[in-house]
Amino acid sequence: MNAELKLIELPVTGMTCANCANTIERVLRKTDGVGAAAVNFASERASVQYDPAQVSPAQLVERVRQAGYGVTLAHAELPILGMTCANCATTVERTLKKAPGVSLASVNFASERASVDYVPGATSIAELIATIRKAGYDVALTADQATGSGQVAEDAEQQAREAEIQSRRRRVVVGLIFTIPAFALSMSRDFGLLDAVLGTGAMTMAHASPLNAAVNWILFALALPVQLYVGYPYYVGGAKSLRNGSANMDVLVALGSSVAFAYSCLVLLGLANGHVYFETSALILTLISLGKYLEAKAKGRTSEAIKSLIKLRPKTARVVRDGLEQDTPVEQIAVGDVIVARPGERIAADGIVMEGQSAVDESMITGESIPRDKKPGDPVIGGTVNAQGLLRYEASRVGKDAALAQIIRLVEQAQGSKAPIQALADKVSAVFVPAVMGIALLTFVAWMLLSSGNFEQAMVNAVAVLVIACPCALGLATPTAIMVGMGKGAENGILFKSSASLERASEVSVAVLDKTGTITLGKPGVTDILPAESTDDRTADILLQIVASAEQGSEHPLGRAIVQAAEERRLALSPLQKFLAAPGKGITAYVDGRQVTVGNERLMQLQGIALDGLAETAETLQANGKTTMLVGIDGQPAGVIGLADTLKAGSREAVAELRLLGIRSVMLTGDNERSARAIASQVGVDEVIAEVLPGDKASQVAGWQKKGAVVAMVGDGINDAPALAQADVGIAIGTGTDVAMEAADVTLISGDLRRLPKAILLSKRIVRGIRQNLFWAFFYNVILIPVAAIGLFQQYGPILAAGAMAFSSLFVVSNSLRLRRQKL
Repeated sequence: MNAELKLIELPVTGMTCANCANTIERVLRKTDGVGAAAVNFASERASVQYDPAQVSPAQLVERVRQAGYGVTLAHAELPILGMTCANCATTVERTLKKAPGVSLASVNFASERASVDYVPGATSIAELIATIRKAGYDVALTADQATGSGQVAEDAEQQAREAEIQSRRRRVVVGLIFTIPAFALSMSRDFGLLDAVLGTGAMTMAHASPLNAAVNWILFALALPVQLYVGYPYYVGGAKSLRNGSANMDVLVALGSSVAFAYSCLVLLGLANGHVYFETSALILTLISLGKYLEAKAKGRTSEAIKSLIKLRPKTARVVRDGLEQDTPVEQIAVGDVIVARPGERIAADGIVMEGQSAVDESMITGESIPRDKKPGDPVIGGTVNAQGLLRYEASRVGKDAALAQIIRLVEQAQGSKAPIQALADKVSAVFVPAVMGIALLTFVAWMLLSSGNFEQAMVNAVAVLVIACPCALGLATPTAIMVGMGKGAENGILFKSSASLERASEVSVAVLDKTGTITLGKPGVTDILPAESTDDRTADILLQIVASAEQGSEHPLGRAIVQAAEERRLALSPLQKFLAAPGKGITAYVDGRQVTVGNERLMQLQGIALDGLAETAETLQANGKTTMLVGIDGQPAGVIGLADTLKAGSREAVAELRLLGIRSVMLTGDNERSARAIASQVGVDEVIAEVLPGDKASQVAGWQKKGAVVAMVGDGINDAPALAQADVGIAIGTGTDVAMEAADVTLISGDLRRLPKAILLSKRIVRGIRQNLFWAFFYNVILIPVAAIGLFQQYGPILAAGAMAFSSLFVVSNSLRLRRQKL
């Protein structure tokens, strides 16, 4: 094999025959940079020899996908240590993308995490960590911790982050201890306060006077620890950056403070004439370190939502084994284990209730504030709180497969993704530091010429340019807002799959809503109980109690709906004595010695029951899109019961809120026109499209897109998946099918449609916050760099510039954090 070519093994999915393997081979061989390609249908692997200078693993993966097949990739989330600005994130990202087998790499400076998709076998997490460390940065986890799941990895990362923050804090404290006296001493001399203390004329001598020289040596002694200890991370970070062929913020800070310190040392030793700037070099390092410390603390708050989700996971569970309850670590719970949850305890794993009744608070996962009643057969979610009774449930999903673990993983990946709006900031950040260094050099040369060779003035203004520039604000503008937005969404039961979907949701102009299971419950419910003799509630309850008693033996959805309605009204049902089903017509049963007939008009005719006006009542209900069941008791007409697919709680309010946001609502359904119109009139949608075949839903969405609309499609079923994928923003109802949620960009966990306008409102706020941050970051640098260059800050330019730089990053992070306090 050619020494310049590399070999990669791609695990391919979707092949059904040998012809598929031949197709993939042909596609890969036609790719520029591919020397040879062989696809094994049996092992489902593609062996590719490629020139990394011409084609990347990511491009090879994309070629296979374009051919209509898939490539199985592994995913890793790696917490990075040592990044100080957006340029560091760019360096780590670039380094990872060059690693063998890496298909996609994205580094988020705000969350300090690298999100990596890679080909298993071509590389490993251990190799990725080694690659990052070789670039001069570190990873908070070992390879074992990074691949594992559970509390160990999270604790290790948290400890590493805390250690980093404490290190920053120590350096700030040391900086303040030495810098404050240095600054006070320098100011006292500059403003003549020492004259008053030591006597008139004490400081009127030239700078070379013994007293002045003594003050300079004191300033040197105070500034040296700051330069060596507080400045150490900037020197190390700057050296790493330059070694990697780039320049970051550390280079600017180290260069600016070092120039001021070195010039002052020359003055101190009599090798140059002028003022010493020891307090300036110390203040630059201390103020910027203080800003970075406060920034790190603030950045930690942007991920508080995900931390609160992680804290929901209990550490132990009460598992029943060999008939005894044992406290067991949650990591040891297996599918099928029976677990006991007492009042006030957290549910330890996803499961199904076996015994007991209770109300479970699921607000931290679904965003619903009202606890949900649970009885045998109902699902429970790990991390939620059992509020009342004792429950025994069987674990169905544990560990990384549990709903809470999946939510945490989805939010973390989404927070680490990059929004399209960030592209401009990334491009600017890539050239920012070299450009600033060039401006500083031009500033120095220009002032040397304008001031007739005044080195001191030229140096001060050049240093001000170096330390006022802030690439951090550009790097933090988008990811901090995204992190806050993703967390805010998770707290309210709204999961965005990526930053791109969050950004796109802010532009939605048309919301296409599936009817069954989205607007409605997707199952029939009793809407009307109309006794033949009277309309009072008592008579209606008696009729419902009799019919529900008769329907106890039925498995038909309409019969079950009637029984459920009676249970909800707490009506006591009588024993069923005899039951006979007439398929397609209804049922006949005996209850308390009475013959009860429930069904359609044809069954009534067969039983010889005269309807006496009930037919007209039934027709009126049917005209409103309802299903009717006629009731006869002992051969006499007794009443009519109307059933319909009932609205979900909040559907009407959701459509009204969409209208307030300026979004047109369209109901899309395969139901008949009459039923669809009936539901539409209740919910208040702007448009109804009925009798749509499942395969045509996607084309309906495409039709709106051709009109220029940005379309959000909301659905819950398998038949909605193509439309969800076609839409600009696919939004799945969390109570629906896994297929729908897989195809969607956003998931509403609780199934409450009121989360839809909240999701769109949240995205609008986040995008607005990003634009505010980017405006400030660009405005700050575009305005203040020239201000520093023309010398408006005068002698104290570098000090004021360092303070302004620290403030700019804090402003961006604080503006993002402000979004957490806004109610949806």
